[in-house]
Amino acid sequence: MKKAFTFLEVMFGLMIVGLVSAMVIPIFYNTYGHKVMGTQLKKACAQITLATKEVMTDERADDTMTLDSEELDSNTERGFYYTTAGVKTSNSTQGAQYFLDKYFQHSKVNCGSGGTDDCVGAKYRTPEKKDLGKIPTDFYCIKTVNSATICMKYDETDKVTKVIVDVNGAEKPNISGSDTFVMYITNDGNLKDLDDDEKNCNADRTTGDSVIDYAAGCFTKVVANGWVMPKD
Repeated sequence: MKKAFTFLEVMFGLMIVGLVSAMVIPIFYNTYGHKVMGTQLKKACAQITLATKEVMTDERADDTMTLDSEELDSNTERGFYYTTAGVKTSNSTQGAQYFLDKYFQHSKVNCGSGGTDDCVGAKYRTPEKKDLGKIPTDFYCIKTVNSATICMKYDETDKVTKVIVDVNGAEKPNISGSDTFVMYITNDGNLKDLDDDEKNCNADRTTGDSVIDYAAGCFTKVVANGWVMPKD
């Protein structure tokens, strides 16, 4: 005859299951979440590079100048920064706004801190919880059909278009190097981190305390890790 479990034995068994679940589920979720965000970042970067190639092809088909000379730097070579999308002025006909609105599939436009403010986080932080504030208001942002937020602006000092990618938009965690990355568009239409040294990802800065400063180096780190967010 089989012996039935007592109430205390059942409760003890459930307690063990609960303890094991409490340890295993967060590990599984974090591992899965890191892979998903890495995949989302890869998709967003592919969208950006595809769009840069498209605008370069569209505007260089007959190899003629389409811009006012004052919008071009004197040493501008034919490439992304020779197109309407790569100039400093941003509006509906040129620059970052024109590029993002025309060459990307999006569900929202002008939705960054300088616009409707509904496709970026309320605030960003480092993994160590240092407050990095909001996405700068001079970045023009869109929300893609894949739910990522892409923001751009032409930096007149560095003479490049800087890019901020938040792989899940306004949704948390809004952490530099976790779901939020910075890069710039090269003249040949590719993406490059603002800092090539992955050790500088979220490292303390002597100057600058924005998401752009602290996320520099994180894109390099993720790519080197096979498009999976490092767990450290």
